[in-house]
Amino acid sequence: MFPNLTLHYFIVPGKRSTIGRGENIKLLLEDAGIEHEYVRHHLDKETWPEKKKALEESGYYAATLPYIEIESQKFGQTVPIMRYICNKLGKYMATNDEDAQYLDALSDISYDWHKKINQTYFSSLEVRQAHEAGDMVRYLEMFEKVYSDREGPYILGEEITYPDFLIYHLIDDEQQNKKLEAYPNLNKFVRFFEERSNIKKYLATL
Repeated sequence: MFPNLTLHYFIVPGKRSTIGRGENIKLLLEDAGIEHEYVRHHLDKETWPEKKKALEESGYYAATLPYIEIESQKFGQTVPIMRYICNKLGKYMATNDEDAQYLDALSDISYDWHKKINQTYFSSLEVRQAHEAGDMVRYLEMFEKVYSDREGPYILGEEITYPDFLIYHLIDDEQQNKKLEAYPNLNKFVRFFEERSNIKKYLATL
């Protein structure tokens, strides 16, 4: 179904290897048991402009990362990639239009959260602390309510869906995995997510 799949994403200098949008796709691939190669590209002024130009010349419309490549065909943008994989698998998606809209909305909100985190990657300690006291708490409180709606552990209840991967990774990017005492539903979600068989094996390699 996914012959010779390759995932491409940046290595961000001075940051954890899992930081950023590529890890969402990586987590999904691992959970689904899809064989793949993970190619990392240095995000620096010396090499990235040349790689970006090469992507443009190859005809890849977005010329940015992450993207996946399957038999020379490139697919771009994090959430569309994840939906493509999920649709192919017939898994990780809603089973009715109302839940589908809900998942789409949450994935959009998750991107808003990511943009807030992204602004702190190379910022001062003061900016990071202001984020942790403001936007981070706001999103944690919002998703605490989301995960309380269906009694969890996942957004739609017992079945995991693609936005669960997005939310888990945002919590991980914030390094809050083990600091969720004030958010019992998120804490339950993270514990269940990290105990998924393939995810547990993958996390042990980091």
